Amino acid sequence: VRVAANISAITQFLPAELHGFMTRHPLIDVRLQEQISSAVARSVAENAADVGVLSESHFGEHGMRLTLLPYRQDELVLVVPGGHALARRRSVRLAEALDHDLIGMHPGSAIHQLLQRGAAEAGRPLRLRMQVTGYDALCLMVSAGLGVGVMPRVSARLYVRELDVRVATLDEPWAARRLALCVRSMEALPAVARQLVQHLQASTADS
Repeated sequence: VRVAANISAITQFLPAELHGFMTRHPLIDVRLQEQISSAVARSVAENAADVGVLSESHFGEHGMRLTLLPYRQDELVLVVPGGHALARRRSVRLAEALDHDLIGMHPGSAIHQLLQRGAAEAGRPLRLRMQVTGYDALCLMVSAGLGVGVMPRVSARLYVRELDVRVATLDEPWAARRLALCVRSMEALPAVARQLVQHLQASTADS
């Protein structure tokens, strides 16, 4: 089964769920590739992947060729250095974060696009000091005092234990996101891929 998924799904939900599936079905070979959400949509639409996991959005002509299925919800938070001016805040508006240098995700990522849109709505520029491709790099840069960053809460918990970073709720409506499974159609899926989709949907229902 060829799976394409964004980094948020890979770092928060898929490890345990894929382990459970592969333990129950040891003869099924699951191949996972990390991609940004727009690339996930394209891979599934063009039959380069059987199943995708992405942040819900509009994906143009590729989106019109996909069936989206509910999967999970995640929440974006602000990550700041331990001694930062915002470190003791429980909740922060994006406009306040924009007063500081940002460690951003790479161009094209769903989080980067949300930040660009949020900054435009606030009438403020994004002071991007660095852009990285993974949450580990983002947290390491934040811990070193190079800026603040935005990432999913569940992923941030992994680094709060090990690094000198703090997490604040991002008080913005778009900080609550929905992740979806995507396929071309359930009817056209190979039987083993359909089993994986059903397993992921069942895991969602149990959570």
